[in-house]
Amino acid sequence: MLHPVIERMEADPKRLKDHWSLPREDARFLYLLCRIGRFQRMLEVGTSIGYSTLHLALAASLQDGHVTTIDASAERQAQALQALQEAQLADRVALLQGDALTVLNGLLAQGKAYDFMFIDARKSEYIQYLSLAEALLPVGGVLLADNTRSHRQQTADFIAQITGSSLWEASDLETPNGFVLARKRK
Repeated sequence: MLHPVIERMEADPKRLKDHWSLPREDARFLYLLCRIGRFQRMLEVGTSIGYSTLHLALAASLQDGHVTTIDASAERQAQALQALQEAQLADRVALLQGDALTVLNGLLAQGKAYDFMFIDARKSEYIQYLSLAEALLPVGGVLLADNTRSHRQQTADFIAQITGSSLWEASDLETPNGFVLARKRK
C-alpha cells in the first residue's frame, strides 16, 4: 500500500477512468521512477483529479522534492487539492490552473527548470510540450509521456520526433496506456 488516499481513489476505478487517470500499474511505475530518479523538481502537465499528482507528491515527500502541476480545469484542480490535503501532501505541490502551453511558456519566461516532466494532457499538443521540455529540462532531465499506446494515432508524430532526435535517449514502453520515457542528452 502506497498511501490510504491513493487506495481510496483506486477503490473507485470508474471515477479514475472517467477523469482520464492513469491505470494503477502505470501510476506505480511513475512513483517508482521518481523514487529511483530522486527528482527534486517535478513538473506535471495534466493534473486531472490528482491521482498521478498524489504519486508524484508522495515520491517528492520522501526525497525533499516539490511538484508543480498544471491543468486547465479549476474544478479538477480543486478535487486534486482536496485529495492532496487529505493525504497531507499539499505542501509538496503547486497547482497552476490554465492552458498548459500558456502556463509552460510562463514558467520558461520565469527561468524555471525541472529534473522531471510528466506529460498527460492534450495529445494534439505533445510536440509543443516536447519543445518546451527541451528548454525546461537540463541535460540529464527525464521526460515521461503518457498514452503512447492508447492514443497511438494522436501521439505518433511526437513518438517519431523524440525517438528519432539526437537530443533525447528515448524508449517507447509497453504499459497499459503506453509511455515514452526519455532522458535529455544535450
